[in-house]
Amino acid sequence: MEKRTKRKNILSSFLTLLITAALLIGSITTAVFAGDYEAGKTGNISLKIQETGDDGIVVPIPNVKLILYKVGSVTFDGNVHFVLDSAFADTGINFDELQNAEGWYSAAATLSETVKESGISGIEMQSDEEGKIVYNDQAEGVYLIVQSDSDERVSVSPMLLTVPFAEEETGWTYDVQAYPKAVTNDRKETQMQVTKQLFYINEDFEIIEMEADDATYKIGVFLDKEGTIPFRSDYMKDIRIVNDHSGTAIWTDVPDGTYYVFELDENGNPIAENNTIEVESGKTFYYNVTNENGDESNEAVISQEDSTETVSYVNNYYYYIPDGRSLRGYISIKKKVLVDGIESTVPDTFYAGIFKTEEDGTRTLVDKVQLKQNGSVSVEVSFEADTEPESVTYTVMETDKDGRPVDKSSFPYEVSGEEDIVLNKNENYKNDMEITNSLTTKPDPSVTPSPRTTTTPAPGNNYTPGGGNNPGGSTQRTSVKTGDDTPVGVWAGLLAAAVVIGGAAGFAVRRKKK
Repeated sequence: MEKRTKRKNILSSFLTLLITAALLIGSITTAVFAGDYEAGKTGNISLKIQETGDDGIVVPIPNVKLILYKVGSVTFDGNVHFVLDSAFADTGINFDELQNAEGWYSAAATLSETVKESGISGIEMQSDEEGKIVYNDQAEGVYLIVQSDSDERVSVSPMLLTVPFAEEETGWTYDVQAYPKAVTNDRKETQMQVTKQLFYINEDFEIIEMEADDATYKIGVFLDKEGTIPFRSDYMKDIRIVNDHSGTAIWTDVPDGTYYVFELDENGNPIAENNTIEVESGKTFYYNVTNENGDESNEAVISQEDSTETVSYVNNYYYYIPDGRSLRGYISIKKKVLVDGIESTVPDTFYAGIFKTEEDGTRTLVDKVQLKQNGSVSVEVSFEADTEPESVTYTVMETDKDGRPVDKSSFPYEVSGEEDIVLNKNENYKNDMEITNSLTTKPDPSVTPSPRTTTTPAPGNNYTPGGGNNPGGSTQRTSVKTGDDTPVGVWAGLLAAAVVIGGAAGFAVRRKKK
């Protein structure tokens, strides 16, 4: 349903109030109006749940549940009087004294608080696509209409009606049409997320993550701490975990309230938290529920004003490795990038492959991961199912995006740090390593270049450095090329020409002045 502004809600409420006021004001006259009243005749109550938008268009509100309660009867002494049933005498309401629509709405609000405690039954119906509800063949008397569900998308105010209803011009009518005051609410989306996680506890009571080849668990959400009242029809969901450590179920459009999360057995019954459960002889597990802060609690609170989304974790802790389950390890890989010896970030993307060496010496790619330059990433590796190895060895190498080891002869970086890495049981199968990529773009400043060589002429030789005479033929000089290939003689000629031209121009100017 489209959202509407407060202005629209106010307008809608005002129009509804006017309509209802006219309806109720007619009821006020019933104490003195007899007309064509027929004692004992039944009537029909037709309700229309709707709202008027800013543009004046009336929009029906479907799927609203209302309950109709009979709270009063009729007495006739020449005039018609509506009398409150004795079950509500403590409210002190006298229908003959209600002088306006506000009084009738106030009486309806009072009765709505007490009707649930009275023990009387009502008739619940739901509005159709046109927002209509019709209660047929209702006995004469006073009726209270209240909203039966806590539907946060719409609020319907309690309302009082009479059968029959007095219309000033036509007299008594037994087909009563009413428009309860309804206001739609701008409601935020809500959801509850529950994630199932699997763990193994070894003989040293250390917790190790475990994964399932293919397993399904049942999770239920309830309204009470004991897990006896399902919160709605889809309270139970299956969480399937395939080659993973965890799986998630989500409930959406959850009304405001407090809920409780449980794991269920194969029959859909809640399993008590933190109770040791024996699957087979000597094979046990237990579970608990934690919230997103890591605190142990199976409570989830949904509130439009506070938390519209909740996250819960149902954690299973096994003291053995069940069939189809396997332990997992973690390899943390740090990637360092050096350009000319300085830690840098480059536009290239780097990958690493985790390989397992087979019995025949070949390497099989287990997983690959994109590395974070000058940062670390964690890679999860799974062991053989139903085993608890003392250690597992992998080889970590720089690869391309497809997991193929890079060709060092063409790879622009020098790679160091590739090596075998061992995950040990006594270290909870965790280990880390570092791979460094180095790139050189300029000479190493720590290396001193070879000096240029010059030969000093021997005494007595008529040798001018840079000149053309070399009488001995053995005295040479090594010059350093600057990168400018223009002959010096050309520049000297150009300079001389400029001087001559400049002098001539000056002479011409002086002559002209004379």
